[in-house]
Amino acid sequence: VPFRSPNNSGASARAPAAPMAAEDAENALPAEAAPLGPGGARPRASASKSYGTEATTVGTETRTEVCCSVLHTAPGLDKKGHEEYSNVTPWVLRVFFVHTYYAYIYVFYMFVLAFYKGYALEYPEWRRWTEMVLIMFIPALQHLRFYFGYWGNELGMAHDMSFFLLLCTVVMCILLYFLCMQAYIMPLDSTFLFIAIVVVILEALCGSVNALQVLKLPTTTRTQTVVLSACILSVLAVITVFVARELRFHEALVDSYKYTS
Repeated sequence: VPFRSPNNSGASARAPAAPMAAEDAENALPAEAAPLGPGGARPRASASKSYGTEATTVGTETRTEVCCSVLHTAPGLDKKGHEEYSNVTPWVLRVFFVHTYYAYIYVFYMFVLAFYKGYALEYPEWRRWTEMVLIMFIPALQHLRFYFGYWGNELGMAHDMSFFLLLCTVVMCILLYFLCMQAYIMPLDSTFLFIAIVVVILEALCGSVNALQVLKLPTTTRTQTVVLSACILSVLAVITVFVARELRFHEALVDSYKYTS
């Protein structure tokens, strides 16, 4: 006859295993079969305030969260915008690619001409360094503008589109300064800066058209509507200044001759 302990130690050793097994089985259930929470509601994935998509998993079910910026999405995942949004100017993405190379070219010429004018002409020292700092800011602003412009126009996210239009305004203001108000403006400056501003205006207008579509999306909040509208108006204001400056009469440089008898 096998010996059995009077205090039934084997049963007591197996007792804690039953609640642990039940808890593991409960965690292994899918979301639909999981225990109901307060009020009879099952757990669900929460959605953020704006749009753009990101995959999340609850139990064994994969749901899609909405994001307000491409910076809120996980790197390496497929990014998808709002279902009701479509990029009406898809060719602007190729313009971004070509403009990247042109930006390097004219910034290089701006540096060369700035050094030349600083040594060969009478240049105020403080103004020379101010213009050099502005030239160094242009590549950084352009890279940010290309990044947010690409994803803003592709996915239709309000935050990215607002930042893109704001950067377009800043870049156009800097280029307008070098086109109109720097200490010495040479013919080569006028040529490549005019082309640079026209390309930025083209990209900003494409962004504004897509931004009007973003304003009509049901997920766009009031704050996003106000900020995006202000960015569109600022772009239109700078474009108006540029067009008015180009349409006004320019003074013609006429060589004067003095005749002596």
